[in-house]
Amino acid sequence: MTVKSRREEYAALTRAALLEASSELFVAKGFGPTSVDDIAAAARVSKGAVYYHFPDKRTIFDEVFRESQQAVMAHVAEAASTGQESPWAIAEASVRAFLHSFEIDADKRSLLRQSAGVLGVERCREIDDELALPQMRFLLEVLENRGELQPVDLDTAATVIFGMLCEAATSVAFARNPKKAAGEAGQVVVHLLSGLRKSTES
Repeated sequence: MTVKSRREEYAALTRAALLEASSELFVAKGFGPTSVDDIAAAARVSKGAVYYHFPDKRTIFDEVFRESQQAVMAHVAEAASTGQESPWAIAEASVRAFLHSFEIDADKRSLLRQSAGVLGVERCREIDDELALPQMRFLLEVLENRGELQPVDLDTAATVIFGMLCEAATSVAFARNPKKAAGEAGQVVVHLLSGLRKSTES
C-alpha cells in the first residue's frame, strides 16, 4: 500500500474542499454568477490554490457534475443488488433508482439542468457513457444469456435505453413536481423496456 506524504494529503484535502465549495455555489448561485474568487473564499484557500488544482471554472464544474453522476450510479447499483432475483426486476429497479436519485436530490437536479449549457451536450454524453453504459450493457448481456432478450445489438440497445433514461432524468430535473415526474417517466421507460423482453414460454 502506498503511503501518501503530508503534502499529498493536504493537496487531496484542498481539492476535495474546492469541489465541495464549488458544488454548493453552483447550486446556490449558478455556474455563471459564481466566480473563482467566490470558490476560493468558500473553500478558505487562495485563488492561486484553485488554479493549482484546476485550470478553469469549467473544469471544476466538469468534476463536480461527474461526481454527482457517480453518486447516481452508485445508488442504481445499490438498488440493483438489493433483494432482486429476476434480471428484469433488476432492470426495473435500476430505472426507478436512477430517476429517484434526481427526484429526492435538488442539488443533483440543479447540476443536471446546468450541465449541457456549461459543458456541452457532447461532454455530458461522454461522462454518462463512461459511468453508466457499461452497467447498462452488462445487464442486457445477462438478459441475453438467459434467453430473455429479443435479438438486438447490445451496444445499440444500451445506448438507446440510456438515452431514454437521460431524457427522463432531464424531465424530472426541470419538473415543478419531481416526484410526480419521476413516477410517470419511470413507468414509461419500464413499459418501453419491456418491449425488448423475449417470452420464455414454450
